[in-house]
Amino acid sequence: MALSSTQLTAAATEILLKNGYRQVGAPKDSPILSRLFEDEYGIVSLQVYDTWQSLRDEWNISQGQLVDLMSSRLGRPEPKSWEGYLVLLTVGDPPEADRQDVVDLRYNTNRLRKLVATGQELETVDDVQTALLPLLPLNVEPPSTSDAGLLARLPDLLAGEGVDRAVTEAAVTSFLHNESIMERLHQMGPEL
Repeated sequence: MALSSTQLTAAATEILLKNGYRQVGAPKDSPILSRLFEDEYGIVSLQVYDTWQSLRDEWNISQGQLVDLMSSRLGRPEPKSWEGYLVLLTVGDPPEADRQDVVDLRYNTNRLRKLVATGQELETVDDVQTALLPLLPLNVEPPSTSDAGLLARLPDLLAGEGVDRAVTEAAVTSFLHNESIMERLHQMGPEL
């Protein structure tokens, strides 16, 4: 069963909040109806539409509102002033004749970056997470035990190709400790 507009809004809100964004209210003098979020790097406006036609016909209003808000609150030199994202979601699917409009909107970076997801792309909360991936921090995990096992074999493998075992071991150790490989090799000095 597909998500409703309310469920889409709730899921997107929860995902953004869990990933370092905070929800901010629009200023009292602002006509913004979408939900606003920010983190230390950028500003996100979340707009959920009931139909594709509403999204297609009204997205530019949401864009104008966010651009006006950012222009009035942030100076041009501030890095955040260049990191505005308009998230446009709808439970509706575009007709075949409008599929290119969806693609064009996704690649439209005029004034703001746009993330667009429609109907069948948003059937589960995981789909919402996928749609928001460009806004979420990278999930960088340390190598798993099996990866470490492969890395442990690397000095032997490269030694067979003529690479000094000490150099490979230093590189692997630095990598596993999230240290600079080049700095470690430089510390080894002339022995290389």
